[in-house]
Amino acid sequence: MNKILSQGLLPFVRLIRWPNLIIIIITQYLLRHAIVGRIYEAAGLTPAMSSFLFAVLVAATVLIAAAGYVINDYFDLRTDAVNHPDSQVLGRSIRQRRAIIYHISLNAVALVAGVFLAWKAGSLKLFFVFVMIMILLWLYSVRYKKTVLWGNLAVAFMSAMVVLIVWLFEFFMLRQQPDQFIAIYGSMKMISRFFFAYAIFAFLVSLVREIVKDMEDVKGDQLTGCNTLPVVHGIKSAKIISLVTGLFAGILIMIAALRLHSAGMMLPAVYFATAVFIPLLFICYRIIPASNKSDFHLISNLLKLLMLAGVLGLQPLAMSL
Repeated sequence: MNKILSQGLLPFVRLIRWPNLIIIIITQYLLRHAIVGRIYEAAGLTPAMSSFLFAVLVAATVLIAAAGYVINDYFDLRTDAVNHPDSQVLGRSIRQRRAIIYHISLNAVALVAGVFLAWKAGSLKLFFVFVMIMILLWLYSVRYKKTVLWGNLAVAFMSAMVVLIVWLFEFFMLRQQPDQFIAIYGSMKMISRFFFAYAIFAFLVSLVREIVKDMEDVKGDQLTGCNTLPVVHGIKSAKIISLVTGLFAGILIMIAALRLHSAGMMLPAVYFATAVFIPLLFICYRIIPASNKSDFHLISNLLKLLMLAGVLGLQPLAMSL
């Protein structure tokens, strides 16, 4: 049993970045509970997407993300051997051929789930949302991550899609129920604003983190010919762009906190000001003197915690709706 875990399951779980997948699950469930669920509840309604269908959506999202991590490591084998030799799984515990099988299998199951969800939502075009994300993850691994900013923007976009896809499918399933659609129509603008606000937060923080990770991995990227931002334009330029992006995100967070305060939502306003805005300023401050791999690795982890803090802010938001 221990042999099966050490040689099969545990390496696979590490390969698919299980902590990141847990964050995706938490994010989507909190979005459904805190925004969709609470606003619908106030109108005496329940979400158009059933709990089962929502679980299928979350599973499809997680499977696509897992497949993306697998194919990224497959094409990143040489670079990871330099940048992350101690944590490298592919090529050691897991063979490359098996990784391709994992990638195809995970995407195949996600595609089946995507067809099912699109059919239930009454628009088979929604299936191509899943196809688009899969193609983007493939292109990221093969091409975009080796070019200035394109790879960073691709990952940031996919982080935003984790948020937006929840409302996208709920909206289309809501259209299948005309009476409920009319009943909740007046609240749709507010729901959309919350979702877009969180999508922008996910995009900007993820963008900063991806640039920081490129600074952390600059040595291996240089050796393997990856033309990332710090490789092409230097660490200083990468720091400036990450700082400007981070501070812009901070301004938007404070604007959101002030608007929540003016709307009488004190609890989420205080939470976002103290648990998200202030830590973001601290992280931006830490970027300035950062000079080595361990510095950038710490900042990358802090940004991941910041994203989690932002997601957990959905709970005090739900309590105020």
